[in-house]
This record gives sequence, structure tokens and C-alpha cells, in this order.
Amino acid sequence: MTQDLIKGLEAFKRDQYSDAGENLMPRLVKEGQSPKYFIISCIDSRSNPSTIFRTQPGSFFAHKAMGAIVRPYKQGTALSAALQFALNHNNVKQIIVLGHTNCGAIQALVENLDDPEISSFINVVKDALTKAQTCCNEHNKIIARTEQEVVLESVENLKNYPSVKQALQEKRVTISPWIFDMEEGNLLEHNTNSNEFEIISTNEPIKEDHKNHA
Repeated sequence: MTQDLIKGLEAFKRDQYSDAGENLMPRLVKEGQSPKYFIISCIDSRSNPSTIFRTQPGSFFAHKAMGAIVRPYKQGTALSAALQFALNHNNVKQIIVLGHTNCGAIQALVENLDDPEISSFINVVKDALTKAQTCCNEHNKIIARTEQEVVLESVENLKNYPSVKQALQEKRVTISPWIFDMEEGNLLEHNTNSNEFEIISTNEPIKEDHKNHA
């Protein structure tokens, strides 16, 4: 049952523990890590940042939560400790809150899922849902707008984490509100001027090179 994982590990070892991969992993173990980014993303298996961005090991710190929700600051949580470590001990320069379309957690919030374990976590962003309901009428549009509002609310919550607040004051870090459009494969970022999420990735169709297929 786990053979697909074992095969993936074997491929990873060939790529990253060999001369062909410049022995990246052994070098990272010896020299230490210096990630550029701290990415907060959803637990959804389809929107894994490593898969989307095809990053090399050591590229970013990762934190996952349903809906990419950042709850209000509380000392001693996994996220607050991770941010402290990343910002104050590893000098990460950019935090990314990465939401995505067709998010099950946001759908559960909109539809008021009857599951106390899940609802007790996602209900913290009910204000985002209220904002979406004031401007949208259709069910699918409410979900899509709530996905955006949750990312923005998470960014605002982040600003009250002591390590983030200090880094922002000292201009050592920036925060990016992003959404991954799973249907189209586009990446969107919130534009403060237009107050809209706009595509920042290329939207050109992938063209195959047929020169060597004759």
C-alpha cells in the first residue's frame, strides 16, 4: 500500500543525494538551511506548495492548517513558535498565506458543517463569511469570496504575532496574500489598490516542442 511513497523516496534520493542533483541534501545537512519563504497553506492534498512551485529542499518553511486559516495570536501554538524560529533565527524575508479555490474547509464554513471538531477551528473566521455574504448572493460566489476574505483576515491576524509585528516594524519581512486557482493553475495576489485578487503568474498555454518527435 505504501509502495508509491517508497518509489517517490527512491526518486528523491536519486535526485538530491547524487552528483546529478549536486548532492543538495547532504550539503543542506552540513551547511544548514536558509529558506527564503514561510508558506502558510491549506491541508488540501491538491494544493501542496512543494508540488505547485516545484521547489528544491530548503526553499521554504511550511505550516499547514485547514483553509490556510491563521487564528488570532496565542502564545505557545505551533504557528507562533514556528514564526518565531523562522523570523528571528533564520531571517526569513517573506511570509505567504496561500489559500486556494474549491477549498473544502471554506465550504464547510459556509454550509455550517455539523462537526464540532472542525467547526471549532474554522468558525474563528466567520467575519470573513459575513463580509462575503454582504456582497454576494449565489452560493458558489459566496464560497469563492469567503476564500479570499479568509486569506485577508489571516494576514491581519498574522500582524499581531509578536515576531511578525517586530519584523514588520523593522522592515525585515513582507506578507503576501495569495490564492492558487486549482481549475486554471493560476496564482493570484491581492492588489491593495483595486482590492481584488489578480493573476500574477503567466497564463500562457503550455506548448510542446515537436522538433525532436519526428
